[in-house]
Amino acid sequence: MEILAPSGDEKSFFAAINNGADAIYLGLGNFNARAKSTFFTTENIREYIKIAHTFGVKVYITTNTLLKNSEIPAFLEFAKKCVEARADAFIIQDLAVAKIFREAFSGVELHASTQMGINNVAGAKVAKSLGFTRVVLARETKLEDIEAIKRETGLEIEYFVQGALCVSYSGNCYLSAHEFQKSGNRGECMQPCRLPYTAKLNGNTVGRGYLLSPRDLSLIENLAELKAAGVDSLKIEGRLRRAGYVAQSVLSYRHAVDTLENNQKIDINSEKYALKKVFSRGEFNTRAYLDSGVPNGVINPKIQNHLGIEVGMVEKVENFKDLYKVTLKSTHHIHEGDGLKFLDSNENEYASLGVGNVESLDNSRYIIYTKSKLKPRLAVYLTLDSENEEKLLENKRKIGVNARVIAHENQPLKIEFFTTKNGAKIAGEFISNFVCEKAKNAPTSSSEILAQISKLNETYFVLNNAEIEAESVFIPKSIINEARRNAIESLQQNLINLHEKLIKSALNQQKYSTMQQFLGSLENLHSTEISNNIYIIDENSINKIATTNNEDIVALAPAVYTKNVVKNALENIQKIRKNTALVLPVIANENDYKILQNLVSNLPPKTALIINNISGLDFVKSGHEIIAGTEMNVYNNLDEAELRRLGVAAVISSKEIAAASPTRYNFTSGHLALMHFAHCPFKTLFNNDCAQCRFSPNLTLEAQNGHRYFIARKRISQCYFTLYSTTKRDRPLPRGNVIDLRFD
Repeated sequence: MEILAPSGDEKSFFAAINNGADAIYLGLGNFNARAKSTFFTTENIREYIKIAHTFGVKVYITTNTLLKNSEIPAFLEFAKKCVEARADAFIIQDLAVAKIFREAFSGVELHASTQMGINNVAGAKVAKSLGFTRVVLARETKLEDIEAIKRETGLEIEYFVQGALCVSYSGNCYLSAHEFQKSGNRGECMQPCRLPYTAKLNGNTVGRGYLLSPRDLSLIENLAELKAAGVDSLKIEGRLRRAGYVAQSVLSYRHAVDTLENNQKIDINSEKYALKKVFSRGEFNTRAYLDSGVPNGVINPKIQNHLGIEVGMVEKVENFKDLYKVTLKSTHHIHEGDGLKFLDSNENEYASLGVGNVESLDNSRYIIYTKSKLKPRLAVYLTLDSENEEKLLENKRKIGVNARVIAHENQPLKIEFFTTKNGAKIAGEFISNFVCEKAKNAPTSSSEILAQISKLNETYFVLNNAEIEAESVFIPKSIINEARRNAIESLQQNLINLHEKLIKSALNQQKYSTMQQFLGSLENLHSTEISNNIYIIDENSINKIATTNNEDIVALAPAVYTKNVVKNALENIQKIRKNTALVLPVIANENDYKILQNLVSNLPPKTALIINNISGLDFVKSGHEIIAGTEMNVYNNLDEAELRRLGVAAVISSKEIAAASPTRYNFTSGHLALMHFAHCPFKTLFNNDCAQCRFSPNLTLEAQNGHRYFIARKRISQCYFTLYSTTKRDRPLPRGNVIDLRFD
């Protein structure tokens, strides 16, 4: 299984390579889902890709943001530079981005981003039909569904195994955009999910804390199951994390994969301990969403940032000049540069600090000095093991090479370095302009030649063996050094060439000018004018549609997706209005999808379907008119054109933007759905299980700034939940309104 590492800067890039990554994913500029990750550019990316390809490490570029119309021409030029830099693949969320790559470039490898929300066979099949060779599955994908996707599609499967979890389904969240006008879907997430909230049920407070903050993920003990299910790539989250985190995460998974492949046992507890040191929000989530049903323990209400590992306790605090002299008892040897966190008896964070001067009293007691007024009996947690991280970052990945030197009289000096790759010899040689002459005094010895050709410290290579054929000739050291440098450069280039022979992507010059013309005409793209509106109701609010226009569409978004509920509700709606639709959910595992298939096959013929996931495109062949819903994140005219090509009749714009053209539907009135959960917030609050269900329809969350949200439940084969804003959007447009009546 491939170990896929994150990188946000040069240090993390080399940390990934040097500790055993097989592939690296990174973003450039504004066209990726981590807008703060700005180190890599179109100017420097080729050099870093060459370094990775020297080691046979792949580089995947994250072009997984959503594009505005005005950004599409610039993105095309950006994509051209990335393809020319010989990136191995591109990770994509926006259908417009996928279309640009398919149209303008040939042979490009496309990976469907986790933000596409693919977690069932239908979604994976749609992705495959669009030219994707790999799917980065939603983190909520069940183990049994991973197996089905692999079996039914044969696609490469990438799955998150380590790092932070988004509380919202597959990272598709609108809370940051709603609160701060910073779109999480465009790489600007402000992480309001990590803030504290107060939960109220029927007006009574039932919980406080970080109620939207998930535990960190760690599936290192489940790799055998993931491999058996068909996972090809183990993805580590963290492009904005420090290099020490990247190094340890890659190293731990390198150990785990290698021992698994060799049928050996690994000390999992030791690896988890090391992983917790570099970043963990308390105890890891070690199963996440792999098992059937609604998972337990997804949220950690007490911790929202790095906690590390508990190592001891504060024994004594004394005044010392303008500081405090603190005596600690610790199982960890405290070093200067370490990071410490202190928690009180209620596990609340009391203080954090970096260690400066430290005195060791014995093997378990230490004195540190701080401006923080600590107190005895505080628990001490290690958040940064400076000595360990320094060692991790000192690791160097080297390619072992052999050398052959020929220094015969009256012949040019020749040096060859070679290694093996996949059983084949890869060599680089240099024949000098210097012609070896018989030494007049002391000839250059084989040991002197060996000393010079061994000087590879500044390269990515290390000399294993050397064969030196040197007659009684004299060769200046500068000549040997020059030959060594050139031969090694030749070997490195040949290794890069060997890797890049497998990359087929190239500019499609025949289509490129046509593509440019097509992009220039985007503003003129339009479809049939829409004069009616869409009203969304559930099975309990049918009485609210009496005042709607006869031509309007009444769309059922049921709280319970069963055959009887849907059938009865639609029959009652059709007594009042002729134009009806069924809203399909954002999340549907394989069992859910089979239920939806059965519902759709029994719908009245003229009932439209509003889809909110790429898997919904599978229903185009059902004969029902398809409308792309808000969760499809239609951001530009090219998205709309692509969806229409795929058989969609109309689209609703993303909730994050105003109408890009007057012919789209726009969400204009009702409560905004900001997040969708595959975990149960009631389990978080009451620590119950499904057998003792504590659901109530009146659960609200209140932020510290006073903003309130309510939570609604949806049931298919299992329960899902949606966080809604309590404030209503009310932005009427001339036509094409989408009005949500469910929660009036």
